[in-house]
Amino acid sequence: MAAFLEEAATQLIDNPFPSARAAAARSIWAGRGFDLRAMGAEIAGLADLLGALAALPASEPLIEEVARSGPHTASVFLSADRGRIVGVALYGKPGTALPCFTPPRTRRPAASAQLDLFADLR
Repeated sequence: MAAFLEEAATQLIDNPFPSARAAAARSIWAGRGFDLRAMGAEIAGLADLLGALAALPASEPLIEEVARSGPHTASVFLSADRGRIVGVALYGKPGTALPCFTPPRTRRPAASAQLDLFADLR
């Protein structure tokens, strides 16, 4: 999901109702998730989003930002002060697969260099 949000083609779109309480957001997304699956749309992160919303006090204020790229949309829930991400759901139009991102290859240090890092901890 982070790769989707970082893509140059992904843009924040206007959300006419960005403010919500945790209980309302959970109820809305439980229904939206059911509808999306019934229509054959793929959705990622829904279970984690619903779990995160359920863990919050029902009256917790949240902000929902919406990002879109082509047939895909991500809803990002933030704390009211925008200081932390509560959860994210990424979904596509019905019949459209979610984007597949390949993580960039990173060079790892040699095993001996890793062992040397821990030698001082003994």
